[in-house]
Amino acid sequence: MKLDFIEVSGFRGFREKLRVDFGTGFAVICGCNGVGKSSLCDAIEFVLTGEIDKYRVEKSAQETLSDYVWWRGEGAPIGCYATLGFRGDDESSFTVTRSREAGVDQPAAVLEAKLCIGAKPDDALRQLCRTSIIRDEWIAALSLDLTETERFDLVRKALGAVEGPDYLAKATKVVDRTEATLRQLDDAYKDATTRHTTALAQLSEARESASNFGDVAAALAVIGKETEPGQSDLVDRIVNARSRLSFDRSRLNRVSEIISEGRRIAPLRAEIESAAFQQQKVATAQAVDRATQRHNSAQALLLQTGERLSVAQEADALAASLSLLIEHGERVGLDHDRCPLCDAPRTEEEFREGLAHARTRLDALGSIVVAARHAYEAAEQEATASREALASAESKLVDVTSREQQLRQRQAAYIALLAAIGLVDISLAREPDKLEAWLENERNRLIELERAILTLEASQSVQVISDLEERLATLRGEVDAAADRVTRAHAAVSLAKNLERSVRRASAEIVDERLALISPLLSELYQRLRPHADWRTIEYSIRGDVRRFLSLKVGDGLNPQFVFSSGQRRAAGLAFLLSVHLSRSWVSLKTLVLDDPIQHIDDFRALHLVEVMAALRQDGRQIICAVEDAALADLLCRRLLSTYDEPGRRYDLDQGPSAGIILARRTEIPPMPAGVLRQVSPIQAAE
Repeated sequence: MKLDFIEVSGFRGFREKLRVDFGTGFAVICGCNGVGKSSLCDAIEFVLTGEIDKYRVEKSAQETLSDYVWWRGEGAPIGCYATLGFRGDDESSFTVTRSREAGVDQPAAVLEAKLCIGAKPDDALRQLCRTSIIRDEWIAALSLDLTETERFDLVRKALGAVEGPDYLAKATKVVDRTEATLRQLDDAYKDATTRHTTALAQLSEARESASNFGDVAAALAVIGKETEPGQSDLVDRIVNARSRLSFDRSRLNRVSEIISEGRRIAPLRAEIESAAFQQQKVATAQAVDRATQRHNSAQALLLQTGERLSVAQEADALAASLSLLIEHGERVGLDHDRCPLCDAPRTEEEFREGLAHARTRLDALGSIVVAARHAYEAAEQEATASREALASAESKLVDVTSREQQLRQRQAAYIALLAAIGLVDISLAREPDKLEAWLENERNRLIELERAILTLEASQSVQVISDLEERLATLRGEVDAAADRVTRAHAAVSLAKNLERSVRRASAEIVDERLALISPLLSELYQRLRPHADWRTIEYSIRGDVRRFLSLKVGDGLNPQFVFSSGQRRAAGLAFLLSVHLSRSWVSLKTLVLDDPIQHIDDFRALHLVEVMAALRQDGRQIICAVEDAALADLLCRRLLSTYDEPGRRYDLDQGPSAGIILARRTEIPPMPAGVLRQVSPIQAAE
């Protein structure tokens, strides 16, 4: 599985929609600081995990990172989303989109199933991004600058879960369950304590209200209006009135929310029902039809030019053979006045004219290939433009229709809310002021009902006090029993944690064997990148029992974190992170993303890094590299392998004429032509 494309709109510094189709071989993204190279890497991680891990500070000055994920500049984007496309070796493909409004359209479990194989670590998508995207600011921070325990944990998670029965996970589940049980019992204890405290407060209130009497006759009249006729038991009537009071209060609380919703819907209804909106809806549908016709024409042209390019490439192979024949003829010359190629009698002049004619034909074949390629590229650009135009028109149509649909849904929900609280008068849906006046009358009625209940409850205070005292005795027993259960649960949690520590110790020994996979890769990559002129090798060691430590040493047991310069630490960090990347057996995504990896690294080691990337590319991995230096981008385009099956591309980003970032240029990196490395002899050069 490899990255196929990324499309962003309204994300970070990209106001306008921008799509980057990665070559299955490699893609080089070039541009100066601030043109969005790192933002594209951020988009890859954000789509998969919903986070951007490079920011350690989550909140500052009452703002969070989420406030800066989407566009905040001048103007409004057509949409705020980021989409990733993936393509497998069997040409299967799938996409995942994360937008500001709807979130992600693929569950994490589905993405893990597509991008991971075998036993994967916890939070697999986060681990995949941390080991597939190597950022400039994290090269040293995620390798040499980590503490020994953090470094061990990073490598252990990157290698994936241990195959076979995962006793550590089971032990952790036991701890989680015992702690969950403890929390439940603790909540039950708190609940029992709260009920006991509440009963004490109610008993105090009952004793205080026993001395206060109100107008009982008036209270009975109010209660009579709110309860069913024929009830003789005053206690039952008070209970029913209290229930009615609670129900009506809950209903009135909902009415306040309904009124607010009605005031929000009113301007939306006026907008949707306006003639201007309906005209906009018709115009948007017509624009979609025109964009569809243009896209269909562009696709047909792309198919035609593609067929002509295939024919021209076949002719290019014939041109390579013809070039060899011409060179052979020029080098050998006439053999006793006979052509060395066909053995026909020829004069020197005829022979030279034949060679000249052949060269003319060779040049004509070459020009056909160039013209066919230019035509195909032009058709491809038109297809891309038409596709983008169609997507834009469809997006606008969806926006218009969705606004209308949202209003209908909100109106239906609003009317349903009115019906749920017993208001069947549909005219209230369009008159929030009338509904608010009804609410005020209901509130006054409930105040009178509560006063009446309190007055009548005072006359029943003796019985209430007796009942509360009996309830307090029962609640005291429940509190004591809950406290005993909490004590036993604490002991169970302690026992479960001891078991987890024992299992973790045994599991760490198994992990040590798996970490040995990194040692040869780390040594080879370290020697290729050559961070230090004298210390040519690097070694790692693991120690600790329950807490595990992974340390790196160079020379005579020296810590590279303290003896290496900034550039040397980055070069050694690259060797460490690349070895971790290559050691993952649970990842099916064969893509390596590097975000400006040569900051603070000299040209000598930068060239070694390019050669390492070329070796990874020849091994079949897709390389996506963002750099600031245009010369380095040219070098990467020459050294990384581009073929017809796995092409390479270069993208140059720049600031647009208005706010936002644009794609300034896209360059296809063609495969190396036949005979380009053939060396011309000094004699032929003189001729």
